[in-house]
Amino acid sequence: MRKSREAFLFDTVALSNFALAGRLDLLLARYASKAEITPEVFDEIINGVVAGYFALKEIEDAVNDGLIALAPPRSSSAERQAYRERLHILGPGEASCIVHATFRGGTVVTDDRTARQCCSERNIPVTGTVGILKACCRDGALSIEEADDILDRMIDAGYYAPVQRINDLG
Repeated sequence: MRKSREAFLFDTVALSNFALAGRLDLLLARYASKAEITPEVFDEIINGVVAGYFALKEIEDAVNDGLIALAPPRSSSAERQAYRERLHILGPGEASCIVHATFRGGTVVTDDRTARQCCSERNIPVTGTVGILKACCRDGALSIEEADDILDRMIDAGYYAPVQRINDLG
């Protein structure tokens, strides 16, 4: 059912964490042609801009400029049914990312515990904000100190992080 693809399907929170910390550039550089968002996530981003989170406008601009791809809408009845089922336990953004990855492949990027559990149950690759920061340290894009500074800015912007320091991950 699922095709193997290298797409990274970002939910709203994971994407917003980087934008609100002023470091969307990290995602754009790291995931270049692989970053995607679903129409539901795009709508949540637009709603955030309208609500006054103006840093999210950078995400809207990245989509409009083709730096982040807008995933196609669900086209089959099986996809629509799976989406409806996921909405019982997840928000539209997380549900749409998981359904997209289930039917079309890709890695889901989310910090939502329930969404991560759904991915695990379906053998869908998953990562999140902290995992991306740690990967940036491993590949030399960031020092541990820079990653910790970014994490601090994310926490100041409202991110509920599972760790206080990237260095704590070992």
